Amino acid sequence: LEQANIPASSVKGTRTGVWLGSSANDYQMLAVADPTKANPYALTGTSSSIVANRVSYFYDFHGPSVTVDTACSSSLVAIHQAIRSLRDGETDMAVAGGVNMLIVPAATLGFDSLGAQAPDGKIKAFSSDANGMIRAEGGGVVLLKRLADAERDGDDILGVIAGSAVTSDGKSNGIFA
Repeated sequence: LEQANIPASSVKGTRTGVWLGSSANDYQMLAVADPTKANPYALTGTSSSIVANRVSYFYDFHGPSVTVDTACSSSLVAIHQAIRSLRDGETDMAVAGGVNMLIVPAATLGFDSLGAQAPDGKIKAFSSDANGMIRAEGGGVVLLKRLADAERDGDDILGVIAGSAVTSDGKSNGIFA
C-alpha cells in the first residue's frame, strides 16, 4: 500500500481480498517444541490458516482471505486466485504473494534424507535436468487491481498480468523436481 501511495485508512472496509502462499511452517515447529513454554496465542499465531486473516484483520479488508499451500508454487497460485477474484468481480483490489521462513533445521534435514534436495545445491527450474529443490526463505506481495480501475484511480502501474493458469505435471520426473 505504501509503495502504491494508497493510504491504509482509505482501504478500510473495502472489498479487498488477501491471498498469501505459505507452505512449511517452521515457526509452528519452534513454538510447540517445548510444551512447558506453551504460549496461549501459539495456536492462532502459528496456524497457517491465519496468515492471510491477520492481514485482513489488521487492515479491516472485507474480501476473501485465503492462505494457499501448494508447496513451492504457493505464491503463484495465490496470485492466480487473486486475479480470478478480480476478473469475477468478487473484489476490487487484491493483496497477493507469499512468505517462507527457515527457522528450524527439521524440514531441511527431512527433505535432504528423502533425496528431495538437489544434490549439487543448484536449482534448475524449467529444465529437463532438474534433480531436486533448494529450500529458501523470503517474502513478497503485489497489490493487484483491474487495469481500468488502476488507470481511473491514477495508480502507478508497474506491470500488467496478461494471464495466469494453474496445473499439475502429474506423474512426471518427480514430485520435487
